[in-house]
Amino acid sequence: MARRAPLVFLLVALAVLVLANPGATAPPPAPPDPSCSPGPSDCFAWHTANVTVSWASPPPGVTASGCGATTISSDTGGTPVSCTWSNAEGARTTTTNVRRDASPPRVTASADRGPDNNDWYNHGLTITFSGSDDVSGIASCTTASYSGPDTGHTAVPGSCNDYAGNSSSTGFELKYDATPPTVEAKPERQPDSNGWYNHAVTVAFLGTDPVSGVDSCAAPVQYKSPDAQKASVSGTCKDKAANTSQPASFDLRYDTKPPILGRLKGEITNRGVVLKWTASKDTHAITVVRRPGTSGRKLSTLYDGKARTFTDRRLKNGVKYRYTVTAYDEAGNAAVKGLAVKPSLSMTKPASTRPALTRPALTRPTAGARLTVPPLLAWGAVANATYYNVQVYRNGQKILTIWPRTTSFHLQRSWRFDGHTYELSQGNYRWYVWPGFGGRSANRYGKLLGTRSFVVIR
Repeated sequence: MARRAPLVFLLVALAVLVLANPGATAPPPAPPDPSCSPGPSDCFAWHTANVTVSWASPPPGVTASGCGATTISSDTGGTPVSCTWSNAEGARTTTTNVRRDASPPRVTASADRGPDNNDWYNHGLTITFSGSDDVSGIASCTTASYSGPDTGHTAVPGSCNDYAGNSSSTGFELKYDATPPTVEAKPERQPDSNGWYNHAVTVAFLGTDPVSGVDSCAAPVQYKSPDAQKASVSGTCKDKAANTSQPASFDLRYDTKPPILGRLKGEITNRGVVLKWTASKDTHAITVVRRPGTSGRKLSTLYDGKARTFTDRRLKNGVKYRYTVTAYDEAGNAAVKGLAVKPSLSMTKPASTRPALTRPALTRPTAGARLTVPPLLAWGAVANATYYNVQVYRNGQKILTIWPRTTSFHLQRSWRFDGHTYELSQGNYRWYVWPGFGGRSANRYGKLLGTRSFVVIR
């Protein structure tokens, strides 16, 4: 009971005070928090446009002071707005801070590294966006990355937000090329012969790049050694973004050494001038050229092939002939031998004055015969001969070569020889016969059996 005495005493004192002042009133309440519009009704929240602060009306017996509507039209981090209620017993004031930020932040972008070459990027990069805001401050910013596609210009977007909810964006401009150029290896000229080069050749390297363009290519390469069945040169190109291509190769066959042409021999026989030579295995072709040539020409090619012997029968007595034999390999390299020959009178003596009369002679047609129909050419047999070589000339031009296995051959009215069609037309004809031994590929011939002429008339 003793502990309750102070509380009772307090209650009694209050009752006495009230009874002593029966006309007194209580102080006014504090004005409630205002409302804001438009935007958040909470006036302390961030506003992004003009905001009007409104206060509630005071209760009866209370007077409001400074409580009219107030509009905030400038950005502010906090502008105080107050309202006071008062009566005879006192006054109460409520104050609120209004925040406004209608300005978006400023945004900048930066990459995690600089361009790789000539303001070009050639592999992926990360871009960071940062901002600044003088009122509410930066709440967040984005990041981005780029790794293609290739482009001559693009802008990678990013943005920042401030605490008031304003947003602003920008782009990071870049040029991107991650693809190396394509390269072609191009020789300055075509092979010299049969796909082979036989002297130095320069190979250039040409690049194309559709995005950043070609910056440089390997310097031209000259190949001049060693000889090889398969040689190769290669080079690369680089684009302006510093991408380097795979090597482009040019393969070639290269040979600068000519074949070996052995000693050239010439023998004057009653068949004509027989030329013989030897040549190395790499010889691809042989040509025989004579000066003076045939049919009044200064120079004629008499033979083009792979044989190791040739007989020239188109000769004139007492004329000095210069023969040039050239051996070519597949690459076109040449080895050359020369020989001068002057046929003797014995080559052009009539058959009746030569020892050849003791050998089988030509039998049909008779010498100098004048014919109107195709003749039968006939001759005597030679021991061990397996075939014969018959050559027919008209007015000095060869028009037929055949290899019969018998001792006769019947001319026709027309025939094909050396790619041309010939007819037995009017003119002077001369024919020759040689015996052949073994297979034709052996190219073994005996001495001339003989020669005769006939005339075709109409």
